[in-house]
Amino acid sequence: MKPREFAYNGEPIPKLDTRENADFVLLFQKGMLLSLVKRGLLTAAQMDSVMTNLERKYRKKP
Repeated sequence: MKPREFAYNGEPIPKLDTRENADFVLLFQKGMLLSLVKRGLLTAAQMDSVMTNLERKYRKKP
C-alpha cells in the first residue's frame, strides 16, 4: 500500500493564532482541566490559575 501524498489546493492553511482557534483551544483545555478536578487530581483554585494563564497566552491583543 502506497502512502498518501499531501495535496495543496491553493487555499491558505489556517493558523492556530486566529481568534476562533484560540477559543477552541481554551474550551478544549478547560474541559481537560475540569475532568482532572472531578477526579480529584486538581483543585478548583489550581484550575483557575491555569485557565487565567492560558487566557493571557491565547488572547493577546495584536
